[in-house]
Amino acid sequence: MDVAARHLLLHAVIIYLVGLLAGFPYGAAINRGDSEERIRQWRLAHGSLVVGATMMVAIAAILSHLNVGHLARWSIAGSSIASGYGFAVALPLAAWVGQRGLTAAGPLSNRIVFAGNFLGAGGSLLSAIVLLYACWQSL
Repeated sequence: MDVAARHLLLHAVIIYLVGLLAGFPYGAAINRGDSEERIRQWRLAHGSLVVGATMMVAIAAILSHLNVGHLARWSIAGSSIASGYGFAVALPLAAWVGQRGLTAAGPLSNRIVFAGNFLGAGGSLLSAIVLLYACWQSL
């Protein structure tokens, strides 16, 4: 496993842990009888971070086997890591403060959620595009 793949794996496990820890406030929100919106936000944070981290582990497992150079591998790893941390900040913060982060307007908390969502979505898109290129080159 090359260095880029090992870095991706390390950060995937950290994001996986954040996702698992988001399960505690999710369960607490259910037990408290919080609004459906608040419960949905915690469910989204918990589930999405765990699934995203699992995807990062899967990419890390195959990254060293792709027939591309170091730049492409680091682009995939780096953009996936940035995406993971963007969502790891945005999703729990959104659930905690009750913001959605769909625009850059509003209170500071909403702007932080927006920035995390923007980084998460942009990083995911870049990673997917470079991964598609790498898979194509590896045929």
